[in-house]
This record gives sequence, structure tokens and C-alpha cells, in this order.
Amino acid sequence: MLMSLTPYFGARLYIMAPDSPRAPTRKRGRPRKYASAEQRQEAKIIAQRNQRQSGRAVERAIEFDRYYPTTIPASVYVDEALPTYFPPGELTIPTDIEQLLPPLSLGLRPLDLSTDNNPPTSDEWPLAPPTDLTDEPFRAISPETQPTWPDQRSPRLETTETSLQVDPPLQRLASAQPETLEPNVANVMCDFARLLADQLQQHHGCCYQCHTQQESEHELKHAEHISLGEYIDQVQVDGGFPDVLSDTTIARREDNLAGQTSAERKREIYTGISSVTPDAPPAHICLAVDHQRERPTGVTFDIDSIVGFAESLAVAKLGVRWNPTQMPVSDLHSSLHLDPLRVHHTGSNGRTHHVQQPVHNIPHYTFGRLIGFEDISLYFLFPRLYREEQQSSRLRDDDFRVWMDQVLLPAIYQHCEGSLVQHYPSSFDHSRFNATARGVEMRSRRVDPVAREQRLFYFLPPDALPLVWANILETVQRAGFQHFLDVTILVQGKNLKTLTKANTWNGMMQEFAQHWGNTIDESYLSDQFYIDIGKETCPTGPSRVGGVGLHASRLHSDGELRASPVVPQTILWRRCCLESYTEWIGQQHPPGSSRPKQQFYPISLLHDTGSLTLETRPSSPQRQAGLLYTQFYSSVKEVFAAGDAYPFSNPALETLALDPQLRKTWQYVGGGLSHDPIALIRAYLNMKQRCHAALQGSYMKVFGLREEHRISLRLFYMIDQEFRERNLHQAQLPGISSEVEPFYSLPTSTLLFWFHWNINKFCVGFETVYSINDRHFVTWEHTRVMMMFLRCLQFSYAGGLLQRVSGCWRDVWFQPDARRTDGLRRCEGLGFQSSMEKYGYAWFLDKLNWDTMTFRQPSAQYMMFNSPSMQAAFHARYAQIRDVRLDFLRVHQAHRWMEEFSSIPPCLDLLADFLRQLSLCVFRKDVFLQVKRLLHPDHASRALAGEVPLSYDSISGVFIEGAQPLQLLDQRRIAVKSVDTIFAWLWEWKDGRFDRKGWKDKPYRMVYQQSFEALHQILGKNRAREWKKVLRTSFLQSHWLLPYPHSNGFMRRSKDTGQEVWWSNFNAGLYEHYRQWYGVSRGGDPFPAEYIKHHPTTGWGRSSGESQYMENAMEPEMDLVRLPEGEFYEKLLQIADQFSQNPDAPAWKRKAPQTVFRFGIRIGDESLLKAQRKAKGTVAQDLCMRMIQALDEYEVLRHSGRMLRPRKRHRRQVLLAAGKHP
Repeated sequence: MLMSLTPYFGARLYIMAPDSPRAPTRKRGRPRKYASAEQRQEAKIIAQRNQRQSGRAVERAIEFDRYYPTTIPASVYVDEALPTYFPPGELTIPTDIEQLLPPLSLGLRPLDLSTDNNPPTSDEWPLAPPTDLTDEPFRAISPETQPTWPDQRSPRLETTETSLQVDPPLQRLASAQPETLEPNVANVMCDFARLLADQLQQHHGCCYQCHTQQESEHELKHAEHISLGEYIDQVQVDGGFPDVLSDTTIARREDNLAGQTSAERKREIYTGISSVTPDAPPAHICLAVDHQRERPTGVTFDIDSIVGFAESLAVAKLGVRWNPTQMPVSDLHSSLHLDPLRVHHTGSNGRTHHVQQPVHNIPHYTFGRLIGFEDISLYFLFPRLYREEQQSSRLRDDDFRVWMDQVLLPAIYQHCEGSLVQHYPSSFDHSRFNATARGVEMRSRRVDPVAREQRLFYFLPPDALPLVWANILETVQRAGFQHFLDVTILVQGKNLKTLTKANTWNGMMQEFAQHWGNTIDESYLSDQFYIDIGKETCPTGPSRVGGVGLHASRLHSDGELRASPVVPQTILWRRCCLESYTEWIGQQHPPGSSRPKQQFYPISLLHDTGSLTLETRPSSPQRQAGLLYTQFYSSVKEVFAAGDAYPFSNPALETLALDPQLRKTWQYVGGGLSHDPIALIRAYLNMKQRCHAALQGSYMKVFGLREEHRISLRLFYMIDQEFRERNLHQAQLPGISSEVEPFYSLPTSTLLFWFHWNINKFCVGFETVYSINDRHFVTWEHTRVMMMFLRCLQFSYAGGLLQRVSGCWRDVWFQPDARRTDGLRRCEGLGFQSSMEKYGYAWFLDKLNWDTMTFRQPSAQYMMFNSPSMQAAFHARYAQIRDVRLDFLRVHQAHRWMEEFSSIPPCLDLLADFLRQLSLCVFRKDVFLQVKRLLHPDHASRALAGEVPLSYDSISGVFIEGAQPLQLLDQRRIAVKSVDTIFAWLWEWKDGRFDRKGWKDKPYRMVYQQSFEALHQILGKNRAREWKKVLRTSFLQSHWLLPYPHSNGFMRRSKDTGQEVWWSNFNAGLYEHYRQWYGVSRGGDPFPAEYIKHHPTTGWGRSSGESQYMENAMEPEMDLVRLPEGEFYEKLLQIADQFSQNPDAPAWKRKAPQTVFRFGIRIGDESLLKAQRKAKGTVAQDLCMRMIQALDEYEVLRHSGRMLRPRKRHRRQVLLAAGKHP
């Protein structure tokens, strides 16, 4: 320690010259008067800063007086312009001079130059012998036992024999003083420093005996196993498999991808069950067979990332590159393993709530980057701007405008010189328009390759940053700005491994110090500041580019690779060694303390290798000591990593598996465009091409292992001290012995070809099912299988948490369900958990029909692939989205039953009737959903369930009083006078006659179209068209008050009252019949649904008499819709059983439509004469109705004729030009 102290004392003697001027004494008198409050405040800030610096200077002097001896070297050159301190025992030092000295950073101590890479050669500086912490009990850290670092403003030290430059500080050492640590915390920190130093020196995994025992047990349990390379070669010999990973397009129906591979071959590829030996278990994939022992490795250290909180902007020594606009998408995506922060928000009830939220959920703004170390970003967190309903952590424009115009910009303009601020934006709008100027003002096309928003940066000088921050803190205390209170500075820098990597610990410290010490003032870092220590073990040997490609290298056609003496290797963690480390570190925890949260991530669906993370609990003593988390992973993931974006990790890809009509309906109900299929197809193709290019170009590279420990600065310093006391800081650690290797060493080409095979296998599965379906009708069973393949793709190449996808991980389990009689619901999945344990790889359980590419019965109804990611994208209207999905599933359930009972005509008729009732029921639900605000709360649930008929009395009965009476269209001024036109406008979808902007994707239209497509596939086009006619007839017979649509809306509103208007569907004969036999009205008591089939099929239209609407109501036909799925299926089974016994019975023959009288009334024998007399009395009315109908038909023909006129005119011109008479 003497060596590092002498320059300071020499400097002190030099300053203690007798001619040193004394500081002027402060004058007494009245306080200075200021011209404005701003000048007073500025002077106050300056005075407070001077007082704070003076206090720090005095503390620093006391600290030096207490710790440093007075021995002084003879020859030391010191720059007298630099500040220093006086040793104890000197003559008296005037306090005035002390106050004039600029203070050093609090808590920094001189550097122990005995640990430098280039130690001095002078023998007059003795070196203190290193101490061995393993031979003595733990003692609190003191200045005599720990290495220290000088302040950045310390003078350059020179001796007569060598010149030394003091390294910048690496710690905020004041926070590690023993008096600031509780004894128990200090003991835990010391223990963990030793443990982590031991682990960084050598991995604590399995021993040689453990590996030997595991291999013998493995041989007994699995007599036959196969390596990755052998399995890939065997698959190629057996016939291969389609390769779609290199294709630049997605498979189409014309490609016949499903026909290129037989069902037996698909089953063998995905389940591992061979068609030759179907009773044999799948092949056991064993990485130990691929392992190549005694491959040389090297060890390096690095700092991978830094993260934590700062107390002031003065943390940036060289200034900040300030960005005055918000990033379109924040780069803060995770909690960073930091403790959650307390946020304030106001709930829907108006009360203030206090909750804990991770940092990435707190509204934040990326302030800028540090000058000199631009990998480090500064963020402003605003805990009081948190909103419970927020969809993004980005600040709202209104809040950010106030922050810029009234808080940040005034502070910057006040404390920066005019020569600088002349280049800064002057307001929120100014910076916003500047950022979009290049992308908007220079645009000449609708779509331009130039980014719309440009990130502009401005330099903020370091001397102004503490003043700016102080001004901000003062401003947010004022009224109107208190929602910015508790603003917090977050410092983050990541992916620093390549910048700080070195072969020795000391080399890594020097590389890091070159950037860290010059840019970070550690006196402004909080106690919650952490550093990621990284250790990487990598195979030795060069990595190359080029070659003939991955496939050719696998086929041994790359002569360059074969000629190489060392084949590029990739090493992967052994699972057993990671589990051994977990057990070892768990044994080091104090008894009764909470164990870390452990997660293992298998790589490429292999059981024997993967990644491991250990995250300490918030209340654990390990976290209090400074350890946040530890992770072990393989660097081969860098093949697929693009920052934090990995292939096939976009959950929105599942939208490609949905039926297009269902997707459009969900987007309509959800209130906006959620997922664009064109953009998703492009994303999927780009992911395939990226994987193909990465794998093809990386097979001649080496990939190693990494372990990272996120620890506090205090613990980081203790580990550094531990390395130095063990004399390991300058030593290059040797490779791991082959007897205890905690990894598998494989040829890189073998592993990457396995990745290629695994990714391609699931891509083929997805594209096979995708190409099978007509894009106008995608069955729900095929949707589920496509979602299965897409979810498997996420885990096909790198580590992932398989447990979070229950449909992939589990086999059979049960969940509570109050709707079941036994209270449990059976669930099934692919069973990766069991297959990986048994066979070393995630083979599918045999639950698929490989001919139809659907799930097999009876597992199909239990497979847990039922919730697309798009369904969860609509939070506000999730209930409506769920109802649409249930209706869609009922249509596809009927489609499956039609396939199952395709040879039973009565069952098909029953299912067709079910689809008709379902379509009409969903129509009623959509009508009442359109006028939901008018529904009475007591009747809203019935109306929104489609149980209320569409008639005047029924609708009036469920509306609130303010919405009555209902407003009907004026029959004399109505534009559409035919009910056929109304029906076509509401229901049809290929007519090309009507505009349906904003409502063409309503749920009832989706159900109607899906039902037609299902009938078309099973029964043919003629039967499907017949079903449409039956639905139209039933619609007219039972729906008497209809919404009157227009081109831009589902229901037209009155211009006078703003109330929805209704189109009255009227039948004069039926009206007179019910009026004669049942009275004027039944007071809201509807007639039974059985009456509907006796209603007339013609004569419907607008009213021409005094009565404007039908005064009665009919119960809607819902007997089949209300049947539970199980009972409906039992009914189908009964009908099928009866039909099989006697298929020629008269009951199974399709009945002709029942005969009706002139007005469609089927009346009993006792009232036949009365009905006939009534009919004779209304002949004139019937003739009038026919005339009206003829006029309506003429209007329709005239409307369609307008579309044909251009064609006729063109044909006439062609004939005249040819000399023919048209």
C-alpha cells in the first residue's frame, strides 16, 4: 500500500509551500439582492453545490489522515495544478485553502499498483504479500485489506525508472465500507465471493465417478441408442423428407406437399415409430455417442452487461448524447431481474392504488447514451404515470409534451450556454417535426424505403448535467407537475462481451476500466447497481467462412473441411452437470433460506443438454448480498440471435392457421386490424430464409459455453479481491480435464445439420396442413394441428421453456371445471415430458391421423391447442371474441359430425337444420348487440343470447322506456321496397351489388358462410343452395322487424331523432289470421316455434295498409342450438342406429313442403270454411300485393340493368363496326 500512497503525500508537501496564498475571507453584510427569482434560485443551487463539495473535501481529508502513513518517496514529480490532500502530522492547513480545492468523488481510494499489469521496477516500493482467505476466518473489508482505485482527477505518477498511469475507478468503494454493512450481510457477501470465485475458476459439476456411474446405468437402461449424426444419416438413406426451409415461398395446394410423403413416413418422422416394426419403441437419441473427448478448450472472461439506478445525470462524466423524441418501440423489454418498483395509479373507482411493477412496465423515456461508452443508455422511469389499462410503456403524447416543454427543455436551456442551445429543438413539436422531416417532407411516393422517423441526437455537456437534474427535481415538486414525481434514472448497457473479453481476469478488468472509468462517475450510482460477470469456455482453433455448404459438408464432399486437421467443434452443457451445480450451490445456502428459482431449457428438444437459469428470491440473503441470477447457456444460440429476436418466436404467426373469415370477424368484433396475413406470411418466409442462411454459413465455426452471474458492485469488488489474493488475476486458466468435462463436444456440422433437420420437419408439417385447405374454408381441426406445429417450431433449434406450452409438454392431466358432473375436465397433449425422459428426444405421442393430418379420436376433443394468440390480442372485447369463437367451433363440430355420419341422410338433415338455427340465432345476437345501449338491464342477457324474437312487441319489451316507441321506416319514402333485396343485402356475400363497409364481417355472416361451405364440402353445391333457400324461408317466416342497412353501417339512423330505424316485414294474410283467431296482440307472449313452419312462404314485404307491423311474436327456433354437445351427439348416434336397422322406413324419406292455402295458413278442419270465406273477401288485396311484388321485381331488374348497360353499349358498337345489325 505504501507504493500507491507516496505520490499523494509528495503532492501534499509540494502544495504546502510557505508562499501558498490564503483564501480571501468572506465579507459580512446584507445578503446580495437578485434581479429575479431565477437568479436567486440559480445562486442557491450553486451555493448548495459548493457546500456539498466542501463537505466532501473535508471528509476526504479525514479519510486520508486516518488511513495513510506519512512515509514519502524522495523523487516524485507532481503537477501542481491538480488538487490533492495533506497527510496527518503536517503543519496547520488553513480551512479557506481547503475549501478552494475541488473535491474528489466520495468514497474513492488510491489504486494498489501492485496488481497492475506493468508493475514498477523500483525496489524501494515493497509489495504486500497476498493473504489466503481460505486459511483464516472472514474479516470485514477494510482499506488495509482491499485494493483501491484512485480518483479520475488524480495526478500522473512518475518515478525515476518508470512512468505509471493510474487506471480509472471500477467501483463506488464507499458503498463497500465495512461500517455500512451489517455483519450478517457482510458474512454472506464474503461467502458468496468465495463461492463465485471458486465457480469461475472451475465449474462445480459432476465428478469422474458420477459420469462413469451414469454411463453404466444408461447402458443398462437403453441397450440401443443412436447419435445425432447416425440418425440423420439413417433418415437420408431411408428416403429423406421434403426440404422447405430453403424455399422462398410457402407451399400451395398445387405443390401437393401432402402427397410427397406417405402417412407411414410422416408417422415415423414425428413419432419415431417405424412402419416395419410398429411395436418397437422410438429410437433413443444419445449425445454421449457424439461426444469427442480431449478436445482442447480455452477460457476467457468478460463483462456482458451493466444495469442499475443512478442518483443524478452527473453520472455521465463526458456528457450525454440526448434524444429529444421517444423511440417508436422501446428497447426495454424485460425486468432485467431487478426488484420491482412501487408505482401509483388511479383505478376505475377513482381510488389511488400502489403496486409493484417491473421496470419495463413502468412508463419510460430513453433519454440518451453516454459519450465515450455509447453502449450504455439512460432511461427516465415515471412511476406515477403508470396506467392499469396501458398497452405500452411508452409515454402518452400529452404527458411527453408537458415533460419536454415545461420540465426538461427549460432546465436544459437554463444551464447550457447559448452557443449550444441554439442547436437544440425548442419544443416538443419542434423535435417531433424534425424527427419526421426526412421521412415525410422528402417523400415523393406513397410508400418510401426511407424510415418515417429519424432519431436525432444532441450533445449535453457534463458540467450542466447535475444542474439540469437538480432543476428537474425542483420543477416536478410544483403544482401541475407532480405526476412526474419519483422520476428515476435507469442505466443499462448490454452485449458488452466482445468489448471487454480477455484471456485473464486482470485483462478483462483493464479492458472494462478503459471505457468505464472515463465515462461513469460512480459516486452517483445507487446501491442497486449490478454487473454481469461472464466466463466463456470455447474450443480452440480458428473459425472460417465459405465452403460448399452445410449439406455438402454432411455428405463429406467438402474437401477443405476433411483436409483440416481439426474439425470445428461445438460444446453443449451436460444436463447432469448443471443439475450438480444447482445441488452444490443449494448446499451453500444458509439453512432455512429460500432456494433460487430454477428453470431448465432443453436445446432443440433434446433431453441431455440445455440451458439453466437460477434467480434468487427477493427476500433471500443471497439477493441481499448482491447475487441476482446466474445463467448457463451455449453460444451456438448466436447462430439464430438477431439482438433479442429469434426465429418463429412471433406468437402472431398462429393467425396464419386461422380460417380467413374467422380472422376477419375477430378483427371486426375486436374493433380494429390486429394481424395482417400478408405481413405474417412475409415474416414466416423471412424466418425460414434467415435460418437457412445462418446454418449454411456457420458450419465451419466453433461455439462454446457461457456462464454469467449478475452481481452487485460490492460483490464484484470482493470477487476481484479474491482473484488477486489467490494470484489468479493474471493467470490464464487451463482447459477442463476430459475426465470431468461438463459438456458434450460435437462437430459443428453435425449439430447444425440436426438443427436444420428439426426446423425443416416442423415447417413441413405446418405447410402440409396449410396447403391442404381451401383458403376460403379452413377447418378448426386443421387450425389446431397448424398451431401445434408452429408452437413446436419455437423450440426446434434453441432452448425454450417447454412447460409453458401445456399442449406440447404434458400427456394427460385434469383441470377443475364446474360445468362437468365430476368437476374435472380431461386435457391431453403431445407428451414431450415423458418422451424426452424415455428416448432423449421429444417424439410425438401417436395421437394424429397422418392421412387427414388431424388429431385422432378419442384424443381429438381433449388436445389443448384451442386458443390462438390472436384471441388474446383483444383485451377490451374478449367476451365477444370468445362468443364468436364458440359459434365458429359449433359450425366446425357440425362439419366433423357430417363427415362422421355422411352415409346417414337423417343425421345430415338434422345437422343442416342445426346450422340453420345457429345462423339465425347469431343474426339475432348481432342485431341486439348493435342496439346494446338501448336494452333494459333485466332483459339484456336474453337478447344478447339470441333468445328474443325480432318482432315489434318483443323488441319493445326488452328496450328501455326512452327508446320507445320503435321508429319504423316511412313506407312511402323507403328506398328498398322488397324484402328479397333486404335479405340479399343482409346475408349474401358474392352478389357484387351492395356495399357493406364496416359490417360485411359480422359474426352472423361468418357463421352463415362457414355453414354453406361445410354443406358444400359434404353434401355438394345443390344441397348447399337448397339449404340457403330453406334459411331464407325460415328467416321471412319468423323475423318480422329487420335492421335497415346502408352502405356504411348495419343499421340506419333517423336524421331527425338519431334513433335506429327498422324495416317492417309484413304479411297481410298472416296478420289477418292471427288478428281473427288470437286477437290483436298477446301482450308479449310469443307463439310456439312450431307455428313457424306453417307460415306462408310468399306474400312478405312492406305494409300497404293501416297496420305497419306484425302485432304478434314467435318463439325463435332454438331447440337444436340449446342442446348440449354430448346430448346432440347421442341423438345422432340414436338416429344412426335406427337408420342402420331399417334404412327404408318411411320416416327417413325426405318430406315435401306442406301444402298451404292462399295466405299460407294451414288450418284445422273445423275452421276450413271460415278461412275460405276470409280468402274470398280479400282477393282484391291479394291482387294488389301481387302488383306490388311485380313492381319490386321490376325495380330489382332495373337496378341490375344499370350494371349491364355498359356491356350492351360495347356489344352494340362492336356489331355496328362489323357491319351487322345489333
